[in-house]
Amino acid sequence: MLNNNFVIIVGGGSGTRMQSTTPKQFLDLCGQPILMHTIQAFATCQSKPIVVVALNHSFKAQWLELCNQHLFDTSHIVVNAGQTRFHSVLNALTYIKENFLNLDHTYIAVHDGVRPLIDQAIIDSGYREVITHQALATAITSKDSVRIRQKDTYKSVDRDNVFLIQTPQFFSANIIINAYRQPYNKLFTDDASVVEKAGYPIQLINGDTRNIKITFAQDLIFAEALIKSSNFKLKR
Repeated sequence: MLNNNFVIIVGGGSGTRMQSTTPKQFLDLCGQPILMHTIQAFATCQSKPIVVVALNHSFKAQWLELCNQHLFDTSHIVVNAGQTRFHSVLNALTYIKENFLNLDHTYIAVHDGVRPLIDQAIIDSGYREVITHQALATAITSKDSVRIRQKDTYKSVDRDNVFLIQTPQFFSANIIINAYRQPYNKLFTDDASVVEKAGYPIQLINGDTRNIKITFAQDLIFAEALIKSSNFKLKR
C-alpha cells in the first residue's frame, strides 16, 4: 500500500433534528447529497487519503441508489456504523487494521460527514502537521463571551482561552487504534477526547468558521448561501 493516509467519515446519523425523514447526510446541497461533497473534499485533496465511510446499515441501499442517480464514482469504502459515534469510528478502525496490515507511518483523520464545507488547505495542513504532533484537532476561537457554570453561579472566562473544536481531527494510526481499545464512555464527544483519555496530548490547528456542521434546517440554508456567494469557492 503506497498511500499512508486515511480518513474516516462518520455518516451514521439521521435527520431527526432537521425535522426530515431523509438522513441529513443525504439531503441535497446545491445539487448533490451533503455526504458527496464531504467525500470529494478528501478524495481530491493533495494528501489523497483512502476514504472510509461509516454508514448505518439500513441506509446503504439508499446511498447506493443516490450514487447511481448522481453518477458518483469517487472511490470510497463503506463500513457499518455503530450504535454511537464512538462505535462507528471503532468499526472503521477495525476495518483499516484488518485490511491494511502495515500501519507504520500511517495517519488517520476523522471527519463529520455533515461538514461538507471543509477547506482542502486545512486537510492537507493536518496531514502534514500530524507527522510531527501525532494527535491534532482543528479548532476556532470563540467570538462570543463565555461563562462556565460552577455550582449555582456562572463564571466569566477569557474567551481567547476558549476553543471550539471541529473536525477533521488527525492521529497517527497506532495512537488512535490504541485509544479505541478503551471501553465506551459517554464523555467521549469526539476522537480527541478518546485519544486524550488514553494519555496522549492533543495539539490544535486553525479551523474555519465556514466549516459548519449541518445539524438544523437553518444550517443547510447557510451552507447553500455560502456556496453560492461570490467570495466563497469550494476547492474540489
